[in-house]
Amino acid sequence: MLGRTYSAGLLGVEGYVVTVEADVGLGLPGMTLVGQAVGALAEARERVRSALSHLSDEIHPRKQIVNLAPVDARKDSPGLDLAVACALLCGHDLVSQRSFEGVMFWGELALDGKIRPASGTLVVADCARRAGFRTLVIARASASEAALIPGLEVLPADDLSEVYQHFRGGQQLDKLAPCLVASVASTDEEHDLSDVRGLGLARTAVEVMVAGGHNLLLYGPPGVGKTMLARRVASLMPPLDHEAALEVTKIHSVAARRIGQGLFSRAPFRAPHHTVSTAGLLGGGNPPRPGEVSLAHRGVLFLDELLEFSRASLEALREPLEDGEIMIVRANYAIRYPARFQLMAAMNPCPCGYLGDTERTCVDPTSAVQRYRNRLSGPLLDRMDVVVPILRPRPEELEREGFAEASSFVNERIARARERQRARLVATPWRTNGEVPARRGTMERFFALAPEAERLMSSLTRTRNLSLRAQHRIRRVARTLADLRASEQALDADISGDLLAEAAHMRCLPDSCDT
Repeated sequence: MLGRTYSAGLLGVEGYVVTVEADVGLGLPGMTLVGQAVGALAEARERVRSALSHLSDEIHPRKQIVNLAPVDARKDSPGLDLAVACALLCGHDLVSQRSFEGVMFWGELALDGKIRPASGTLVVADCARRAGFRTLVIARASASEAALIPGLEVLPADDLSEVYQHFRGGQQLDKLAPCLVASVASTDEEHDLSDVRGLGLARTAVEVMVAGGHNLLLYGPPGVGKTMLARRVASLMPPLDHEAALEVTKIHSVAARRIGQGLFSRAPFRAPHHTVSTAGLLGGGNPPRPGEVSLAHRGVLFLDELLEFSRASLEALREPLEDGEIMIVRANYAIRYPARFQLMAAMNPCPCGYLGDTERTCVDPTSAVQRYRNRLSGPLLDRMDVVVPILRPRPEELEREGFAEASSFVNERIARARERQRARLVATPWRTNGEVPARRGTMERFFALAPEAERLMSSLTRTRNLSLRAQHRIRRVARTLADLRASEQALDADISGDLLAEAAHMRCLPDSCDT
């Protein structure tokens, strides 16, 4: 007899419907699984066979053929186990095919029939809703994650016997109420910007970076506060709207990270160690998983000791910085992951770290300094909107400054700046100044320069040998400075020469890395 159920396959952070067909008939007892079942799913035969043997004495040895359609799509998640088992129950004529109409199944089976959660639950639930399914049967441990998708009936179950009884008309599974409470991504509330004193330019640079969605590079001697400043960026990031929160949560769901009771409401802050592999940074593997650039989507990717990362990893960042996504192409698959992140990086000016320091003398020869800085290529440096040095503050400067501004006050300015950008870009797919591409007409429309600013830009282009990309990034930063000082300029006013000069001052490249 033929049984049919439905589950989902994962392709990046999107799902597609998988039809599970089970044919049970005469022949040598056994189970054949076809339809490109690879990885953990290739072992589903043993898990499903053991789970069914613990379920009912009515299941007799038969020839069982299970097909996973579409057959040309790679399937590697054990989350299809539950759908395979239910299709076989129908094939053994223990459950009516009609009872499975409008139902999708997702869960990994233990040998005794327990249903375990599988990664990608949120993606599967979203796929089920989009495909018109009314009900999703899922492991109880991941049911709250599935309930984040509105308009879908979620039935949590602990083991296969509960699902069996439900669809035979016995004891019914309890419906889970939709989850409406958003959770907060883990952040360290003790990291406040008020702890940072004596770094006026760097503090302003961080504020501009967060407000406009820009990329930032800090360089200076060890111990001057680069990492300390970066750790406080999380406290400045504005909350995610619902669309962005859903995007971020889906990525972390696919990466097998438990979501808890709601969507991420805070922008992610990722800080991988410099020994991370290229696959760990960009994504990939077998089975493929999103990397750090995707886990930082709609948030910040902080690379401390930038020049200690491998050259291949750094150069691979160029495309996602421009396109907002990463394409992983291998022999057996091609997957696209979102990667709209802000890059924040910190580096030393030389191998010993003390070039330009006021307290210690650099011991590196000029050739060593040049080789060290050459690890950062011109094209990658060109993609940094803000580049500022950090010098060691003098004790008298710290005493004169007094109390530094807290994150809460800076957050208010950032929120106002973001609101101005949202109003300006309301009819576009972009959210911040940093996301606006350098297309024909967009720069003139959103980043128009006043006459004195045009003359200044021409002068800067000649003296600094600026590329077109660098010119566009300076204009974006100048617009963000105007948004932070909302009272000084109208929403769509041309960028003044003073603001452009300040934006250019915040692009202070190391001497031997000038573009």
